[in-house]
Amino acid sequence: MSTHSSLRPMDAFDPAEPAILHDRLSDTIITWTSEQADDYRRESRPRGDGTVAWKAYVFDGWGNVLGG
Repeated sequence: MSTHSSLRPMDAFDPAEPAILHDRLSDTIITWTSEQADDYRRESRPRGDGTVAWKAYVFDGWGNVLGG
């Protein structure tokens, strides 16, 4: 599993909490809001390499918004 070095693994991500997510496909950081949580729970698909596919993204790590 290859997670962006400063971020946590996706299996510990809580979509109900604000966060930043790293999108492997575009190599960019996405700001997450809890408004997307229900859709994420319904539509996201964990992948065998530890990433999560959701919409046009492949998330490979997450962090707290304030870096904590």
